[in-house]
Amino acid sequence: MTERFKVSLSGMWLLVSLFSLLFPIFLPSVSDSSNPAANVIGTATATMFILSFPSSLFGVPLLVIVDYVLGVDPNSIQGMYVNLFMLFVLGLVQWFWIVPRVWRSDPEVQVLNLPVSPALGRMAEAPADANFNAFASRERSPVERLINEDDV
Repeated sequence: MTERFKVSLSGMWLLVSLFSLLFPIFLPSVSDSSNPAANVIGTATATMFILSFPSSLFGVPLLVIVDYVLGVDPNSIQGMYVNLFMLFVLGLVQWFWIVPRVWRSDPEVQVLNLPVSPALGRMAEAPADANFNAFASRERSPVERLINEDDV
């Protein structure tokens, strides 16, 4: 996939998810209605379940635990909004954290593909100079003489 398509797909997921998350706040909802137009929170929960599909199946036990810990009825509007928020978090973690790390196509090792030339073989060793004195008469190296500010 191209990078531009990934950015637009993730932006569309975020837009629809945030719309589904905020839509029930501004429209009144009836908790026991079978009419989808009157049951806005139920429609938003179904939409969020579909948008975060693989993780939403594994998240159903998590939703039950969260409803039990918080002490809300999962069939009430408050419980459905908690479930809607948890499905949003599950989808966000799935699509923006797990999937990019699992399907990453970066190589483990970067190969440098440098050209190999036979002319770049071993370099010849320089011959030693017989007149080179590594130590002075006082048995100090040239670096020691520079440090001690002796005549060089």
